[in-house]
Amino acid sequence: MEIIHLTYPFKENIIPQNIILALGFFDGVHRGHQELIKIAKEKAKQRHLPLVVMTFDRHPKEVYQNKKVTYIDTLPEKAYKMQKLKVDYLLVMHFNEAFSKLTAQEFVDNIIVKLHADTVVAGFDYTYGPKDTANMKNFPKFAQGRFNIINVPKQSYDGQKIGSTEIKKAITSGNMELAAKLLGFPYVMSGYVGHGLRNGHKLGFPTANLVWSEDKAVPKIGVYATKTKICGKWYDSMTSVGYNVTINQGKKLYIESNLFGFDQEAYDEEMVIKWYKYTRGEIKFANLKELTQQMSQDEAEIKNYFAAMN
Repeated sequence: MEIIHLTYPFKENIIPQNIILALGFFDGVHRGHQELIKIAKEKAKQRHLPLVVMTFDRHPKEVYQNKKVTYIDTLPEKAYKMQKLKVDYLLVMHFNEAFSKLTAQEFVDNIIVKLHADTVVAGFDYTYGPKDTANMKNFPKFAQGRFNIINVPKQSYDGQKIGSTEIKKAITSGNMELAAKLLGFPYVMSGYVGHGLRNGHKLGFPTANLVWSEDKAVPKIGVYATKTKICGKWYDSMTSVGYNVTINQGKKLYIESNLFGFDQEAYDEEMVIKWYKYTRGEIKFANLKELTQQMSQDEAEIKNYFAAMN
């Protein structure tokens, strides 16, 4: 898969042939997005054309509403998922002021037509400007017969609407099973191993301290059954999201993983966490002995959880 970063206006022939173009922001690349991309991929195979997915480098709300947005995926995480879905090109449009001021007709003329779209595949709620006009219902009017349009209906799974908003709510409330159900895989946070306070080492539970992208959705405070990848290998793990209230009075939030069967220094190594289950909230213990006892219980419970999955 090739990733192409675009800034409007861009030159013609970015991809020198007709394409099947899938449109969306695709945060999470969840089950709904996967269905849309599958439909687009089938069309690309029928037409013997490359599948191109166009997304933005940031959510339009950040420009239109000057609003801070939290994300399910960083751009590299999104790109990794697109590659797994066998997308040929990922176009990342820089969502700047000039781009945000395009009319619906200009978006079609100067973006879609310029990209030589044979067929455009988008979700029922996709918008390309003010939603009262720049919506899927009016899309054929702006297209003027220059390309085909596939409108993908709303997706649900097991009676639950699939959407990035619903998934973010599940993550931030600690409902990792629901998040995984809607995503189609466990929620992932990636970053690198940073320097923590080494409190876990002192207690006999050494932890790797995740440094993550600050605009990622963070699971609610507590302890989780997770799998953590360090130095290219996955380990069952227990991960704490919290302020280390027994040891510190600090205001810094930490995400720390104790990897079962791993006890090495790994500072600055890439670190990835898959989140499976919330097991308990953060507790302030009277002393370190009580904390250590609880961590032993947590370890046993989480090991049993993963053993039951196998």
